[in-house]
This record gives sequence, structure tokens and C-alpha cells, in this order.
Amino acid sequence: MMDRDDNNSTIEALGKRFPSCNASNVSADATNPAIKLYGRRLYKDQTPIEYLAELLLVFSSPKGQSKNADFSFRLPYDETAIYWPEDRIALKLFSFFPSSKLETRHPVHQQAYRGALDSIKDSIEAPDEDKDEIVRLLQSLFGGFVGVAKNRTWVTHSFLPASYSLLSRELAWEHTAALRNPDLKELSSNSWDDAKRHFAADKHLFMARGGELLFLQLAHLFSMDHSEILSQLTESDEYKHLRRTNIAALQNDVEEGINSILKNSVGELDDLANFIEGSLEDFKLHPKKSATLGWVPTTSVIEALLFAIELRNICRSSVGDLEKIELMQLLCSLHVLRSLCFQARRVDSSDQNTEGFAGNYSWIAASPTAKSGSAPRKLAEGSFIAVEEMLYRVLRVTDQLSGGKTQKFNEADKHGFQIFRKLSKEIEFVVPRTGRGQRFVLPPNILRLLVAALLKPNERVRLTEFFDRVFAHFGIALGNQQLAKAIKWHSQGAETPDYAVASDTAWIEEALKQGGFLVELSDAVSIVYNP
Repeated sequence: MMDRDDNNSTIEALGKRFPSCNASNVSADATNPAIKLYGRRLYKDQTPIEYLAELLLVFSSPKGQSKNADFSFRLPYDETAIYWPEDRIALKLFSFFPSSKLETRHPVHQQAYRGALDSIKDSIEAPDEDKDEIVRLLQSLFGGFVGVAKNRTWVTHSFLPASYSLLSRELAWEHTAALRNPDLKELSSNSWDDAKRHFAADKHLFMARGGELLFLQLAHLFSMDHSEILSQLTESDEYKHLRRTNIAALQNDVEEGINSILKNSVGELDDLANFIEGSLEDFKLHPKKSATLGWVPTTSVIEALLFAIELRNICRSSVGDLEKIELMQLLCSLHVLRSLCFQARRVDSSDQNTEGFAGNYSWIAASPTAKSGSAPRKLAEGSFIAVEEMLYRVLRVTDQLSGGKTQKFNEADKHGFQIFRKLSKEIEFVVPRTGRGQRFVLPPNILRLLVAALLKPNERVRLTEFFDRVFAHFGIALGNQQLAKAIKWHSQGAETPDYAVASDTAWIEEALKQGGFLVELSDAVSIVYNP
């Protein structure tokens, strides 16, 4: 258990937040231990696409009262921590209304949609008989970039974040209130203006601030001199690949890389989007509203540094921009899982640290085809149970340490414990989705991400060093040495089970070989290569 000094240092760590200039840092969500622990905020219903979309939205938007620092991880000093996101409501109306949920299509939406089509046709310079076909082609094009639709109305759909022109804030349609609005009972030429009050920009139902939190982790990393923390981290051999890291250069590389992707990924799409939005000026929401950023714990520097290194490697890779976006989306999800565990271990009462990994936890992954009852599968199942127990436990510990008296932890679990299970299954890092035997696995898409994120383009490292990096960045135990450390943490000093049978790495080598990432120099030496 923690002694009094440990308790004091933990409470102090929970109290340090970035950015400190945000007035909501003090009072917001004071009764939720998950937000106290992890920041404002993570939420279980945010999808993998929307983590990345929200991160890129904040990155690309103007920030502060001065409305500058767009396309950067910089926050203006001495100002309220706000940003100015685009809503893209006109583009969404044109692209998503025809396929949206029928029950939430208010008559004013139907009237506006018909008017929008007429405005687009009036702007197209082509024979009248061709305009309908051009409109259908444009709708098919933009509708094909839908990121999340599900059972939502058109305005809550999300675009795939493949371009700056497809990044938009969350808007919610207050359907019930709109039905009761007497000004909308009978449609008129002013109906759309009357309806604008029912588009709410402050709900955070789907873009639930998770992407904002990832942005703020990086903004905090790049805002201060963390050379002392970096120096302490790289004293360990497992982090020797980070020893020449320059934070300022890292920031520049990541910003330039993301900027290039957002502006070059899909060619002329931005021009077409600008044409549509320019034609539908009357359907936009005015004036543009700001969005207030939340905060992150200042303790998140190490995981933010690892995240930035991984983003830089992906941005520098030679794959196509859309493929980079796919990798970044998966990385954001894996980083959320990592952030949960990193911060949880900072308040966990366990005295057992994990050698070779700054996060001081571990995830033991098995082959997706490991047989039921086999040693690797049992270890992977036990690992998942241990991590979930930790995440459940620390919310109660945080509440006690901060003097809270939370009686119901339902909301706290939605902002912490439940995220891990839901998100890990969405990216297929944990299987099965339901039923018994839930465990960590390493499917080909995650293995491919690990190569792209942990190795520079064209970099070659020994297989053993690759295992070291995977463990040093994420705590995923693959090789013999890493598995021994992981089991030691899970056992918490008790007698450890025999892991010799479970440490066979042939399945990982075969998966790397099938992906084109493994070069076998001899029976004893294999090289992992990022092509």
C-alpha cells in the first residue's frame, strides 16, 4: 500500500494540469474521479475515427482569442484555451442528408436540402441537362468519405479525416425542441435561420474530447523544456533509440508531416469542397463559435513523447497519405489505451514496477490462432484480466485520495474503465468481442502499425531489438525477456508460472514475414525492416 508521502505526491500529481489558463480546469467535473485522473476527457462511446478526426481538427483550427496557431500544436499563452473549428454544415447537408436517418429529418431540413441542390446547380457552368448528373457524382464522391454514420442524423455524421476540408466540429440536432418551435410549424423563407438555434455545438456526444486530450498531450510536450525527463528516460538501454531526440525538431517534423497529409492526401478534393461551401453560403452557421479545450495531467509527458515519435515515423513513411491516415487512426486508439494504463499506474498501490518499460504495466499478447487452454492464451487472458482490474481499482483509489465521496461510479467507469474494453475490441487488440476467454492478441494490422511507428523508414533492427521497442513503447510483451518481465509484474512478487512454453515467437516471425517486414540472415539472426 502507499505510505503518506506517496499519497501526497499522488494528490499533487493529480492537481497539476495543462493548460493552466483554462478557467474550467478548476471547477469542471469535480465529482468524477476518472476526469480527475485522466483529464477532460476520454469517453467510451468515441470511435477510433473520431479520436483522429478531433485531434486533427484542433491541430488545424485557429486557437486562442487571437485566432492564430492553426496547423500547429502551439497554444497562445495568457489566453483562454479555445479553438475555432469549422462546422461544415453545408457540406454535410449536401453529402449526407439523402442517406440519413428518416426519423430525424425535420421538414426544415428537407426544404433546406432542396434549396441547397438548386444553389449548387446554379453555380455549375454546364448545360442544364448535365447538372443533375454532376450533382449526383459530387454527392457520391463526398458521401464516399463518410467516416461514421451509424444510426445518426445527417449533421452528426463524421467525414473520414482525409483532408482539411473534411474536418468538422460535432453538431447535434435538437429534434424534439425543433418540433415544438412555433416558428417552424409552417415553413417559410426564414425557416432555416429559425432552425439554426437547434444545432448545438457543445454536446460532445460523439467527438467527446478524446481527440482534444491527445492534442493537449502533444501541446504540453512541445510547450516546455522536458530535457531532464528525456535524459532520465534514455538512461535505460530500452530507450537508447530516443537519445538523440530533439523536442523542437520533433515538433517541427510532426507538424510538417500532418500538414502535408491534410493538404495533399486527396488532390483536388479541397477545391471541390470549397466550391460546394461557397455555393451554399446561406446555409452556413454564423458567426463561427469557439470551442473550449479541456485539460490533461502534466504527468503525461513520457507517453506524449512516445506518441510524437511514432507519429513522426508514420508521417515520414513512403506509403500513400490515405494509408498514413489509417495508421494514425489505429495509433490514436492504441495510444488512448496506453495513456489509460500509464496514468493508472501512477496511482496504483502496487509496489511492483516493470523493468524496461516506463509505463510500469504490461500487456501479454498471444497469436490470434492460439488454441484454447494453451500456455500463451492463458497468459494473454490473465493479462487482460489484470489490466482491467487495475483500471477499475484506480478510479476508486483516486476518489479516496482526492477526498471524494462518490457513491456511484457509473459515469466514472464510462470515462475510464469501460473505454479500455470497448476500444481495444474495436481495433481487434482484444478478442472475442463477447463471451469468455477475452485476451490480448496481435492481428496483422496492429503488427504492421508497430513496424511503421517504431522504425524509421528503411531502418533495420534485430528482431530482439524490435521486441525491446514494442515493450518500451507500449508494454506489449512478445520476446522471451519481455515476457519474463511482464509475468513478474502480473504476479506481483508471487511465484511466477513457467513461461518457457509460452515464449515461442515463431508466430510473430511468421506474421512479420508475411507482411514483408522480416529478413532472415541466418537461423539465429533475423532483421525487422520498415520498407
